[in-house]
Amino acid sequence: MIKTNGEKALLAVCLITIIFVGMALVSGIGKEVKASQSPIEPAVFWYFERMPDDSYRISGEELKTLMDTNKNLFILDIRNAEDYEKDHIEGAINIPFKKIGDNLDKIPKDRLVIVYCYSGQNGGQVVALLNISGFYAKSLSGGWGGWLQASGQHIVSPSNSNTTAPADNGGGAAVQCPTS
Repeated sequence: MIKTNGEKALLAVCLITIIFVGMALVSGIGKEVKASQSPIEPAVFWYFERMPDDSYRISGEELKTLMDTNKNLFILDIRNAEDYEKDHIEGAINIPFKKIGDNLDKIPKDRLVIVYCYSGQNGGQVVALLNISGFYAKSLSGGWGGWLQASGQHIVSPSNSNTTAPADNGGGAAVQCPTS
């Protein structure tokens, strides 16, 4: 059953996509359609033209270095709240995967957003959608497992957890978000 506005929005996007693809298939039957005639092509080119040279992924080692030198990161944990409460990356804010759509206003557009999940799969999907929506986001390679392999120094237990968005407390150079 659909419960949240985010789920309703996701269902609406899926239905519109299915209808669009169905109409494209019906109208394209019996004739050759070139990719350059597709309305999807500009969106695909726009997305990939904006892709930075270092892609939209970051390794655990790179994140550890950034955390040590840059306090202007926004680390987004999209795992379940229960797993976040058990342990998470220091300073990470928890917005579970299914609630991202309802909480876009809590994610800053002027800071580098590092997204992590369990393995990197859902994180990559969220990063693609955030970047298409005007954010500057990267996915942590390997998700939580990738982080645990890279470093155990920034793991937080519930006793010293801070679940509010970290303020820019100075120190470290700011990451410049690319402009479109």
